Amino acid sequence: MQQNCVANLACLPGLDFTSFFLPQNDPHIYDFDPLDMVGPYSCNASTIISSISAGTADNQERVCNDERKKRRLASNRESARRSRVRKQRRLSDLSSQVAELLDTNQRLLIELHHVIAKHARIVRENAKLREEAADLQRRLDEMEEDAAATKTPEVA
Repeated sequence: MQQNCVANLACLPGLDFTSFFLPQNDPHIYDFDPLDMVGPYSCNASTIISSISAGTADNQERVCNDERKKRRLASNRESARRSRVRKQRRLSDLSSQVAELLDTNQRLLIELHHVIAKHARIVRENAKLREEAADLQRRLDEMEEDAAATKTPEVA
């Protein structure tokens, strides 16, 4: 059907569509006679216009698809860039958080060593005080025994 329309395009007065269908660098371009194409094929003007429109619509659709593809690629590149920026920011935040946690851990370890040392001193002091208390209690018991022995007269 498309051949029919192309053949009849050449018959339209005042329109030279041969340049659309023949290569420009063909040396035999002038050997072509558009009237040779007139034959039993016929198509009305709407078929010719729809044929031309279909070609234009295909080109427009192709251009539209190309533009959509370019926009999508640009959007994907921008999205990937934003993703890399977010990832870098997240990595930076995590790195600073690691540094803070290491500092806090170091500070807490130092504090823990101080508390352990203080606890050890208190335990030693407590043991010393218990020993002193036991010694004092023993001396008190001895004194009470001596006092009790001197108060009671010896009965002989």
